[in-house]
Amino acid sequence: MPTVKLTYFNLRARAEPCRLLLAYSGTQYEDERLTAPWDDMAPWTALKPKTPWGQIPMLTWDGEVIAQSMACARFLAREFGLAGRNSMEMAQVDEIIDVIQDLLNTWYSLYHAKD
Repeated sequence: MPTVKLTYFNLRARAEPCRLLLAYSGTQYEDERLTAPWDDMAPWTALKPKTPWGQIPMLTWDGEVIAQSMACARFLAREFGLAGRNSMEMAQVDEIIDVIQDLLNTWYSLYHAKD
């Protein structure tokens, strides 16, 4: 069984698809949740320089680090046999992942829109 850690803020946002995949698979993992930056910037400020792209979520799988939320989700889907059995199914999985990304991006733009 791999050693798995998912690092993100204590929010349901970009890491949630990975949390759902991990829960679905029954994989035990460390769910490292940082305090939201608007509540306390210190934990994120300390971690940010140690991340591959200065961003989280970040998935650590047996010591290897993967960044970018959808790359992490695609990796987990492949590991758990959920990424499709042929090219058409794989494209359909990619389609779902891209829709999730579009929804998240829309939500973020609405959340940060000025009144």
